[in-house]
Amino acid sequence: MSENLEQIAKENKIVVRDLMKVYRRGTKEVIALRGIDFEVKPREFLSIVGPSGSGKSTLLKLLGALDKPTAGVVLYDGHNVTLLDDFRSIIYRRRQVGFVWQTGNLVPGLSALKNVKLPMKLAGTSGQAADERARTLLETMGLENRIQHKPHQLSGGENQRVAICVALANKPELLLADEVTGELDTETTEMVMEALKRINTDFETTIINVTHNPRVAQYASRVLRIRDGLIEGQRHVLYGDITEIDAKGRMVIPETVRRLAGIEKRVVLKVTAQGLLVGPLEYEEQEQHSRSQDDQDTET
Repeated sequence: MSENLEQIAKENKIVVRDLMKVYRRGTKEVIALRGIDFEVKPREFLSIVGPSGSGKSTLLKLLGALDKPTAGVVLYDGHNVTLLDDFRSIIYRRRQVGFVWQTGNLVPGLSALKNVKLPMKLAGTSGQAADERARTLLETMGLENRIQHKPHQLSGGENQRVAICVALANKPELLLADEVTGELDTETTEMVMEALKRINTDFETTIINVTHNPRVAQYASRVLRIRDGLIEGQRHVLYGDITEIDAKGRMVIPETVRRLAGIEKRVVLKVTAQGLLVGPLEYEEQEQHSRSQDDQDTET
């Protein structure tokens, strides 16, 4: 049964379907994403967690129209972001999306206040309106006493909070954060992540945060795990570790569960009264061999 993608797009801020990205390095191909499907609700705070090389940063670039996928679709408010030309991609990023990177995107020679005002100036916002919004954002981040300080006069956590303000300057509905706490200590990390939670609540901004740190990921309302270019599962508030069946009927079993269950390349599927039973093929082959042996013993 085919899904109603139009209806799904109406219910979600972002819809991703069959997203693939293949990089070519000389004669070799590197598959960063292998056909990802997921949705993000309006005003949701989503973390995507995975090890280095899992495809999470590539995914963030595709969501922000900083790169083009090899195949697949990214829908934002029902509009196909993957079809935007270079000019429209710039408009999309300027009006709809804010970015925060691991290393702050601040201009070294400008104060915190001027850094936050800069994207508004580029977007044509009046001087007074830009000044008022910049001060409001910096105050929300607890930086009202640091607005005239330049990046080299601020701590790592303060720089990241200023970078968040810069990303929010033009009132984007979507904030994309890429390893924003990767170079911060534990105390500063908590400060930055609490700031992101405030932004999500106070400004109703949809946030997608990618990280390799499971503890950082837990600040979000929902966590997706990615490994080897595929969504591996998520953490549910009530049920704990769960996995998802995507639009093509694929289910990725988390690596830890595979190890515990002894599952390798192939599995046996059985429909039971309790639901779907997934077992390792090797176990079933052993059971079949044992039953055959018992039958032979009975006959003799």
